[in-house]
Amino acid sequence: MIKKIGLGVLALIVLLFGYAALQPAEYVITREITINAPADKIFPHLNNTKLAEAWGPWLEVDPAAKMSYSGPEAGVGARASWDSTGQLGTGSATITESVANMRVIQKLEYTKPMNMTQESTYELKPSGAQTTMVWRVTGTNTVPGRVMCLFMNMDKMVGGMFEKGLGNLKNVVEKGAK
Repeated sequence: MIKKIGLGVLALIVLLFGYAALQPAEYVITREITINAPADKIFPHLNNTKLAEAWGPWLEVDPAAKMSYSGPEAGVGARASWDSTGQLGTGSATITESVANMRVIQKLEYTKPMNMTQESTYELKPSGAQTTMVWRVTGTNTVPGRVMCLFMNMDKMVGGMFEKGLGNLKNVVEKGAK
């Protein structure tokens, strides 16, 4: 009897991993907001890793995280690193592309609690006195990551953090634009 139960559990695990393996590995999480300011008022908050700390939602989640900065203050090569025993873990964000008032791309590298890389893009779309800010992250999920996503809605979880950050950015920029 125990052998049959064990084989049944093993079969369920194999089916779960098999199903997860068939799910798309690539993922994209995107959120956007319209800010009542021109792109040139928003861009510095995206292109400078220290300024990004003022609106990014991550330190609200894990205020004990230790931040450090290297490279130039802004633009390509600017790097923010964090280390935490809490929710953020350990990793870094390095600006790899910067197009004034249009786009900033960062390479995100996580080392704890697991090794993972992502690409984060901030894109500005001006329209008169307003600008739409799009925040997108892309990456590739491993099979164990895809199993986890069967039980957790990562788009909702991470997207919710993006929404919080975008709201913070809107407040920071619009208060400063007045």
